[in-house]
Formats: sequence, structure tokens, C-alpha cells
Amino acid sequence: MAAGLMPWIEGRFFLDDGTPNALGTVETYLAGTSTPSPTYADSDLTTANPTTLTLDAGGRPTVDVFLPAFGLKFIVKDASGATVYTYDDVADIGQIFATSYGTQQTAGPGSAVTTGYQVLDTDRYVPIDSTGNPTVLLPPASDYSAALILKITAGAGTCDVTPDGSDTIDGVAAAFTMAASASPIFTTLVLISNGVDAWIVQSYTEP
Repeated sequence: MAAGLMPWIEGRFFLDDGTPNALGTVETYLAGTSTPSPTYADSDLTTANPTTLTLDAGGRPTVDVFLPAFGLKFIVKDASGATVYTYDDVADIGQIFATSYGTQQTAGPGSAVTTGYQVLDTDRYVPIDSTGNPTVLLPPASDYSAALILKITAGAGTCDVTPDGSDTIDGVAAAFTMAASASPIFTTLVLISNGVDAWIVQSYTEP
């Protein structure tokens, strides 16, 4: 699966005064951490770049920069080694989804879950018995690298899908309520993790 370039038109870095960050550097880490993690020089993610990228006189990296399928943190420094600014949670959502597409519906509980079910990071499809208006708990978005399908398959109640900690669902740090439904058209929610701290609603259907 080919990777995508950094999610902006030109990979160029500037100083606070708007001039190019000539001969500066960009250090790359796992998002939200101090653990070095590389970008890649090719779209197949086979050739890792150094975790400290050197910039040319125009503030451009001297290598191509392709992102892996998870979030990174960039610390931008000037030519003297002073930190100029930090970009955290840099991620290519499309790449994260595409990488995991083949496994989306291959794993999950064998029967409809009820209230308090903790979604595992290996779950791809979770059937839900909505009797009693259950709650389903999402794993940390940072631990999940695939699309997640949640579907009410029994019962006539609603279901609250709750993000972990400070994670969000479509930008909201609160439960997403799946509407009550009945056979033959049950409510279905498809979520995609950004690999860092958020879930994006790819699709949502209800009667």
C-alpha cells in the first residue's frame, strides 16, 4: 500500500518572522511523546528517514517525506538548534484508513454485546444488543489502527458509544448515541481512528 506525502501542499518550514528556516532541522517523534519515530523517503515506507531532518536554504527537507499510518510530532528548530515551534498529532487519516481496510470486518465478538462492553483493539465489527440502552466503551484512539463497525443487531433501545479519556468523536469529547431501531433496518456506526486522539464518523445509518 503506497503512502502519502505530508498533508500540506509544500513541505517547507518558516521562522516566526515568515522567512524560510534556512539550514534548520525537524525532529520527528511518535505523537504526544518523546520517542523518536521516522518518516520515510518512499511511498512504500521501506526507506526510513533520519529522525532529525535537515532543511535546505529554502527551509525544505533535503529528502522526500512520507508519513506512516499513525500520528507524529514534529519539533522544528532553527540553524542554531533553538526550538521554533512544535507540530503535534500530524497524521494522514486517509493513509490510516487505507492501511487497515482489508481487516475491517475480520474480527469481533461472536455474539451481540450488552452494556459496559469494552471494545478491544483487535475488534473490527461489534454487534450490539440494545435492550436496556447499553454503553459501549471505545479503546484509546492511539491504540487503534483500523475502521470499527458498530451495529445494533437486537433490541429496541439506544446505545451510547463512549470515547476513552479525552478522545473525541467527530470533535466532541462525549458519547455518541446510536438511535433506537428495529429489524430489518438496524442502526450502524462506522468509526475511523486517527491513530492519536480522535475518532471520525465515516458513516452512520439509522431507520
